[in-house]
Amino acid sequence: MADSIQQQLQQLVLLSDSVGTAGAGVGAGSVSTVEEAMEQLGPLIHSVYRANKQKLFRQQVDLFAQRKDAEIMKLCGNYHQEFVQSVAQLLKVRQNTSELQEKVVGLNAELQLSGKSLYEKKAELLSLRREHGNIQDAVDAVRGCLDVVRLVAGFDEQVAGKQYYSAIKTLGVLKDQSLPQVRRFAFGRMLESSIPHMETKLQAAALRDMKDWLFGLKKTTRDIGSHLTSRMQRKQGMWAERDAAVQERYFVSSAVQFVLDEEYDHDEPLAVDMMPLYQCLHINEKLGRRAEFRRSFTEDRSDQLSLILASPVQFALAQLAPFEAMLYDVIGFFVVEHGILASAPDFRSKADVDTLWDAGIAKLSDIIARSIQTIRGDPAISQALQGSLTTFTYVMEENAYDVRKLRELMMAIFGV
Repeated sequence: MADSIQQQLQQLVLLSDSVGTAGAGVGAGSVSTVEEAMEQLGPLIHSVYRANKQKLFRQQVDLFAQRKDAEIMKLCGNYHQEFVQSVAQLLKVRQNTSELQEKVVGLNAELQLSGKSLYEKKAELLSLRREHGNIQDAVDAVRGCLDVVRLVAGFDEQVAGKQYYSAIKTLGVLKDQSLPQVRRFAFGRMLESSIPHMETKLQAAALRDMKDWLFGLKKTTRDIGSHLTSRMQRKQGMWAERDAAVQERYFVSSAVQFVLDEEYDHDEPLAVDMMPLYQCLHINEKLGRRAEFRRSFTEDRSDQLSLILASPVQFALAQLAPFEAMLYDVIGFFVVEHGILASAPDFRSKADVDTLWDAGIAKLSDIIARSIQTIRGDPAISQALQGSLTTFTYVMEENAYDVRKLRELMMAIFGV
C-alpha cells in the first residue's frame, strides 16, 4: 500500500513538474494538465481515507518532501557559489554605481560652477561688447565732429585766402554730407544753425572782391577809352586820306567805313579780367542769391556811372581834358558792359545795359546843355568838342550802341 501511495505521489510530482515547465507559456495545454493533476489527487486522497492510511500518507508525504529538500539543497549547493559571486558582483556594481553617482553629482556640481562661471563670463563679454560698441559709436561721432571742424576751419581758411570756388565746394560737402551725420548732437545743430552765417560770410567776401574789382576798373576803363579813342582817331585819319584820294565824293556811312577798315585793323583790344565778377556770380548762384546779386550789381553800376558823369568839367580850350577823360571813362564803362552782356547774357540783360546807356547819354546831354553858350561862343572850343564827340560816337557805334540821340545832340549843337 505504501508503495502504491508513493508511486501515485511521484506521478503527481511528475505531473506537477510538467505543469511547471509548461507554465512558462500560457495556453490551453497547461490548464488541462493542472486539471488532470487535480483529478488524480482527489481519488488518491479518497483511497487514503477509505483505507484509513492517513498516517502512512503523511509519512510518505514527509519522505517525499525530505527527498525534495535534499534535491533542493543539492541544487542550491551547486549554484550557491555562483549565487554568492553574483551577489558579490552585484554589491560591487552597486558600490561602483554609488561611486559613479557621487562622481556624477560632483561632476554636475562642477559643471554647474563652470556653467555659472561661463554665464558670468558671457554676460561680461556681452557687457564688454556693448561698451565696445558704445566706444566705437563715440569714436565715430568724434571723428565725424572732427571732420566737420576741419571742414569749417578749411572753409574759413579758403575764404580768407580768396579760394572761393573751393570754399563753396567745402560748404556743399558740409551741408549735404557731414552735418547730417552729427545733427543729433548739440554741436552739430549749432553748426547747422551757423550755415546761413557762413554763406553770408562767403557772399560778402566775394562781393567785397567784386566791388574792389569795380573800383579798380576806373583806371582800366579810362585806359580802354583812351586806347579806343586813339584807335578811332587813326581810323578817322585813314578815312580822310581815302576821301581826299577819291575824285567823286560820295557819302559813306561809318558802318561801311568800319567794314572797309577791318582788314587793316590789327590792334588788340585791352583785356579786362572779369574773374572776380564771374566768381561772385557763381557763388551767388550756388547760394541761391542770384537775383539779389543781380539787383545789387545793377545798382552798383548805375552808381558808378553817376560818379563818372558827376566829375566837374569846364568847357574852355585849356580845360577840355577833364571832359575828354570823362568820355574815356564812359567808353571804357560801356565796353565792359558790352563784354559782360556778351559773356553772361542770362545775368546782364540788354535792357539793363540800354537803360544805363540812355541814362548816360541824358546826363552827358545835360552837362553839355549847361555850357551851351560857352561852347557856341568859342569856335575853337566848338570845333574841339565836335571832334571829341564825333570820335566818341564812332567808338560807341562800333561797340553796338545806339548813337542816334548823340547825333541828334550834335546836330542841335553844331548843325552837322
